[in-house]
This record gives sequence, C-alpha cells and structure tokens, in this order.
Amino acid sequence: MVLLSLILPVYNMAEYLAKCLDSVLRQGLREEEYEVVLVNDGSTDDSQAICERYVGEHANFRLINQENQGVAAARNKGIDNAQGKFIGFIDPDDYLLDNGLSIAFRKYADNDDFDLLHFYSSYDFWDVKPIVDEVEYRGTTYDLMLANGCGLPSFCWIYIYRKEFLDRHNICFKRYRVGEDQLFVSTVFLANPRYLSVKADIYRYVVRESSASTNRRIEHARRCVEDYLNSYNDLFVAMEHFGVTKNKPLYDACVLSVDSKKTFGYSRMLTAAYSYGEFRRIRKWCRAIGFTPYRAHSTSFKAKLICYIENATSDSYLLYKIASFLFNYVITPYVMPRLRVSFKR
Repeated sequence: MVLLSLILPVYNMAEYLAKCLDSVLRQGLREEEYEVVLVNDGSTDDSQAICERYVGEHANFRLINQENQGVAAARNKGIDNAQGKFIGFIDPDDYLLDNGLSIAFRKYADNDDFDLLHFYSSYDFWDVKPIVDEVEYRGTTYDLMLANGCGLPSFCWIYIYRKEFLDRHNICFKRYRVGEDQLFVSTVFLANPRYLSVKADIYRYVVRESSASTNRRIEHARRCVEDYLNSYNDLFVAMEHFGVTKNKPLYDACVLSVDSKKTFGYSRMLTAAYSYGEFRRIRKWCRAIGFTPYRAHSTSFKAKLICYIENATSDSYLLYKIASFLFNYVITPYVMPRLRVSFKR
C-alpha cells in the first residue's frame, strides 16, 4: 500500500507548478512510498501539459482532469482517488524544503499512534532555517486545545491526515471559495484525532496578489462573504455534532480562536461596498448566526478599539459606507502595499 498521497489542486498554475513538483521529488522518499495526485481543475494555461510531462516521467504521479469546480471540489476528487494510508495537501504555487517530509513524516509513519501529524510553514521570503527534527507534542487535539488554549487551526496544508480517520468521520471539503480549508481542518480537530506535532518547518507559503486570500475585487469579495459566513456557521454545527458544546472549557477555546479570525470576513464586507438593502441582509445574517457582535480577543486597548469600530460599522450603514470607502480607496491601494513591503523585510 502507498504510504502517502500528496494532493495538488491545479488551476492555472503554470508559472509555479514545476518548482512545486520538483520540490516534492526532493523529499527523500522512495518512489513506491508516495504518490502525487494532480487534479487539474479546468486550467486554461499550460498547467495540464506540465502535469502530463511529470506523469509521463514519474510512475507515482497521477493526473485527473475535471471541469473547473473550485479548489474544494478538486481536493475532494483527490481524496476520493487517493491510494495512500495518509493524505497531505500542497498548493501548487507553494513548495517544500528538501527532505522535509522524510524528517517531519517518514520516521513516524510506521507508528500506529497518530491520526493527524502537524509540521510548520513559513513565508517563502523568510530566511530558511535548519529543519528541526524534534517532537513537540503528543496527545489528542482536545488535550492540545485545553492545555495550550490554541483553539482551532486555519490551514489544511500543514497537516498530514490518516485517510481512514477522514473516511470514518466523513470529513471532506465544503465547496466554498474561502474558508473551506479552515472548516476542513477545524472539523478534523473537532473529531479529536490522536495528534502528533513536530517542530520541523518544511512548507514554504508563496503570497500571490491574485490568490483567493488577497483578491480584493468587489464581486469576488461578495462571494467570499457568503462562503465565509456559511463556513462560520458550519463550524458551530460541527461543534454540536462532536459534542464540543458540552465541554465548556473546550468550547470556549474553540470560540475564542474563531473570534480572533473574523478580520478576514469583516475586511471582505468592507470591500463588498454593499447597497443599503444588501447591508441589511448581511447584518441580519451575521446576527442570526452569532458572527456579530464582534468580541475583543484580548484586553488590550488596541483590541478593544478595533472591536468597537467593527461593531459600529456593522450596525450603522452610514458608518459602514465611510469605512468601506476608506478601506477601498485609501487603505487597500496605499496602506496595504506598504505593509506588505514592510512585512517582507
């Protein structure tokens, strides 16, 4: 049996794809130990041709072509067709450090004592540091959240999942444009898997201006808000399903972590530049699912001030329009580019 299936959802990634796939080939794993499942999601550039070249050169590479359905559907297709005992995800514009998986995963893979393995990631513009070969935590995700107060995670690609665990709990990606990865990995956490965390920092995350997380077009933002609110509500449905709501300390840790990530949804609401009627619809929806009122995630003055602004601009259409204008015509074009440059330094 194949030990690890690496699933790559591919859509118009010709510029980055070869670098990603070459990094996979340098993981120090034997060809028979892993497979690469490439799901071409209706690409219109040279991505399919690049995939076909690698499939032709490497017996453990497989290509599945489908009409464009989005990253969630592509990942699900990969899960359905994966033959590995474990599953991992790589976005094709990102890449792995050399021998990362042999250090972070292979040495533990023969042990039947974890369902979810965690490693670390860094932005690709950060300095590369030596990969630390050390276990950081063993236990369950419930133990982890209660002991460290870490709450629910956001990114699906810094984990390796036991496929039998996903199948047993019927965990897959909801077909949302945003929030689907957070919902997926958070649902895994809520199912309380046996958890192993290693200190190895092996995944390099590439920030692109055209990616779903940075796209600021109004039409895109409005679709994102819809999906984000749906995924937020789905998280609480999952908490109820797995009985987390009956464990107050655990539930509080989950809610606190979810509350701390609302800025993404709020910023998309500002980008959306809603009419009065749409603003009222979104406001009603947010209140109905408990997305608002916003709660400060710390006792600092800054956190309280941000929370006050978020609530004021979510309640009053006049204040919302002012905030939306400033965000779209001042902060996004002038402030955020400088922050990105500063951050990269």
